[in-house]
Amino acid sequence: MYLECLLVFKSYKPLKLEKGMLFYTGDTVRELTEIPANQEEFISINGYPVEMFIVDPGNPNLFNGTIIATPEQIGWFDEGDHSDELSDITVKNINDIIQYDGGYVDVEMTQDEDGEYIPLFYQGKITIRMVQEFDDSSSDDESWDNDEAYAEWKELNNSCNVCKGSGEGSYDGSSCTACGGTGRGR
Repeated sequence: MYLECLLVFKSYKPLKLEKGMLFYTGDTVRELTEIPANQEEFISINGYPVEMFIVDPGNPNLFNGTIIATPEQIGWFDEGDHSDELSDITVKNINDIIQYDGGYVDVEMTQDEDGEYIPLFYQGKITIRMVQEFDDSSSDDESWDNDEAYAEWKELNNSCNVCKGSGEGSYDGSSCTACGGTGRGR
């Protein structure tokens, strides 16, 4: 079973820059592939490196999210129901999650003996995937009472996963950063 969680970034101050460090600038994650000659200048332009965490956002207005996975536990990416393969998560996967789902991901979970949902680990790492939408590709227009009802359903199921179609941001008067205020999903 997969449950929706949120990918968040926390910056840290390293002793020195190393290959493989991640940098989050605006809406894109980049991986450091070469050590810059002037590390201080690089940090002044790109900021400090970041670590990824996955949290259950809880109530986003209270910022009371629970950490689901720490950086070293985030490792597997599932392409979705069409594939049985798991792959190592890539920077491209992370950027797709940010761009298309506003940082929300589906995390593979199981229930413990108390009925609480906990992440399912495979070789010490959790599995994530893009937020899955209802697959309407097999829908038959004739199964709907009328075209208007189908169009309304399709519109509702094509809304942004972050703002749920409202277009509103997390504070009064702001626009959703994932859809730019349109309320439409990918």
